[in-house]
Amino acid sequence: MLLHDRVLQMRLYGFLLVVGFVSAIPVDNGVEGEPEIECGSSTITVNFNTRNPFEGHVYVKGLYDQAGCRSDDGGRQVAGIELSFDQCNLARTRSLNPRGVFVSTTVVISFHPQFVTKVDRAYRIQCFYMEADKTVSTQIEVSDLTTAFQTQVVPMPICKYEILDGGPTGAPIRFATIGQQYQALQVYHKWTCDSETTDTFCAVVHSCTVDDGNGDTVQILNDEGCALDKFLLNNLEYPTDLMAGQEAHVYKYADRFVLVQELWKVNSVRHTEN
Repeated sequence: MLLHDRVLQMRLYGFLLVVGFVSAIPVDNGVEGEPEIECGSSTITVNFNTRNPFEGHVYVKGLYDQAGCRSDDGGRQVAGIELSFDQCNLARTRSLNPRGVFVSTTVVISFHPQFVTKVDRAYRIQCFYMEADKTVSTQIEVSDLTTAFQTQVVPMPICKYEILDGGPTGAPIRFATIGQQYQALQVYHKWTCDSETTDTFCAVVHSCTVDDGNGDTVQILNDEGCALDKFLLNNLEYPTDLMAGQEAHVYKYADRFVLVQELWKVNSVRHTEN
């Protein structure tokens, strides 16, 4: 029994010697100023400025043996650790006033590679994330779709007037004599318009007059294209949208040896579906 007590006393004495030795020779380092805390969206970062190059550990209290919760970087006069919200037991506490969430932990900075010394420090780190409880609005003007104007010029039809012998397929006539024996003593008045596009225009022949060249005129078709003297020319026929024609007899002014001029107007209007 006495031997056992003496062994315990020796062990206790040895431990006290170690503690006394550590206390007698402190680590020549320490924290300068307050720690720098960065509250991120998903992490908390803590940095410490040290008096001398750091050779130790920064870790979450109680989790020294977890590598993700301890930083062993050294050789500089700064030490720190970055902690993710979902690791190292970071605590979350909801606050009603003010509304938000506290994320907190305890971080220890140890200056000795193996032991805790009197220059070591433990800090309670806390970040507060305020909950936004407000309505935000902004004005935005939405304009109508921009209308792009694209213009394409469609060439007008080119029209011609012919007097043909006897019918629409007859030979052109420039001079005629009253009573001259043409086919059935008739000629064919034909108007034809050529267009670069199809189903676009319709031709209307109107306002036709006969002029003796001396100012004496007789109207054959009115402004609407209707015949005024059917003995001279009947209402025109329109085989196609751009063609008009009608048979007629050869005529002239009485007792006048002059060149008879026939003046016609052709309107080419846009074709519309009924």
